[in-house]
Amino acid sequence: MRDFFLKWRFFILFILLESTALFFSFSKNNFHQNIDTGSSNFIIGNIYESIYRLRRYFFLDIENEKLINENSKLRHFIISSKIKKITKDFKKKNIDYLQQYIYTPVKIINNSIYEQDNYITINKGSLDGIKTDMGIILSYGIAGIIIKTSPHFSIAISLLNPKIKVNARLRKNKYFGTVSWDGLDYEYIVLYDIPRHSIFYKGEIVETDGKSSTFPEGIPIGRVTCYKFDEKYANYVIKVKLFENFSTIENAYVVKNLFKKEWNNIQLYKVEHQK
Repeated sequence: MRDFFLKWRFFILFILLESTALFFSFSKNNFHQNIDTGSSNFIIGNIYESIYRLRRYFFLDIENEKLINENSKLRHFIISSKIKKITKDFKKKNIDYLQQYIYTPVKIINNSIYEQDNYITINKGSLDGIKTDMGIILSYGIAGIIIKTSPHFSIAISLLNPKIKVNARLRKNKYFGTVSWDGLDYEYIVLYDIPRHSIFYKGEIVETDGKSSTFPEGIPIGRVTCYKFDEKYANYVIKVKLFENFSTIENAYVVKNLFKKEWNNIQLYKVEHQK
């Protein structure tokens, strides 16, 4: 019996921690909306991180393959950037080369997809420079927006939550609207407000449009699968299949916009000026 427990100790611990996480996830009290102290956030964050570490132990091969693919893309990006930089005209003003975004790599240690309001927990917090309203992006899409931080962990409202709306556009014709989840299927979201006169096709890519201070421009989100025309509002309602499978997301980046304060101030001036 002792040998049995020694052999399967990691698996047994994994089951116990998973059961604990499920208890918190399906509790009638909405945990993510009732975190009042940093200490509770720290305790639950550590539980989620322990579960995440055990998941990595059991699915290490899959994770390694994903990391290899990600590193390959990053190398290609670095090489392409160097080539473009060499061919640039450096007589231009220095402002053309200012860096606008900083990307902080994080691990998603808890993620719900079957609730009406879904949330994401990551393993970095205020000590790592994470702040509310920062966006989270994935290898092939966006994940959500930070809504609460503690020193070591942060919680984000997921893209799979009807309360979040993100500016997006059709890649080819650049017509823009907003994407939001309709609460039905975690593999799909909906693009609203595309005007009557726009021309697009099934399979077309939907991406971020850069019209907010949260997400950079041009991050692919998904592909058009079907659509209908809304006579009441005279625009299209487009169903979009996400590139990312939210049931398996694990690696992500938190995006910090270095120009966010300036952006928000100028937008506030515009609103006040229009009154």
